[in-house]
Amino acid sequence: MKIGKGINWVLILLSCLIAIVLISFMFFFNHKKQDVEAVNATTEQVSTTSTTATSTTTTSSTTTQDSVTTTEEKPSTQEEQTNAESQKIDEQAILNGDFSTLVGTWRNGLGKEFTFDKNGLVDSGNIEKVSIGNNGSINFSIRAGFSGYGMSIYPAGTTITWVDSDLSKNRLIAGQAAPTSSEQVFYKVD
Repeated sequence: MKIGKGINWVLILLSCLIAIVLISFMFFFNHKKQDVEAVNATTEQVSTTSTTATSTTTTSSTTTQDSVTTTEEKPSTQEEQTNAESQKIDEQAILNGDFSTLVGTWRNGLGKEFTFDKNGLVDSGNIEKVSIGNNGSINFSIRAGFSGYGMSIYPAGTTITWVDSDLSKNRLIAGQAAPTSSEQVFYKVD
């Protein structure tokens, strides 16, 4: 009889342990989902707030540039168009797992770097998910060990609404929060 009672206690303890593990996993995954939603909400809020500030700055810049002759503006516009065409990013290929149009090293003003080869990121995590944003950006969800971060590629001509950047070049932003300065924007260096 004592053996049967011992087995019952082992089964009860095992059941409790399984329940605790399942509840822990549910909490962990729900917590991760809430973190992602909080980051997305913060990014949207920063984006909306910065859009107003950016349009005010743009208006004053436009007023200043009105004094420049139109012959000086036309060549730079043509140069930007030529530059944008030579840097064309193939969104469809990226969605299919071919990162050839991103190959090279991307560096920001703070000296941080990301390197891509034709298969994706090199030594910076694994690309888990790729999507195209409404603003024309290419968005990645990156898994690096037990954590992760977001990355977005902004093709030449698309605007990063919450920070100034060179519209004539392809740009990259990455991290767990939106960039707060233009130094945090990555440009392809090779």
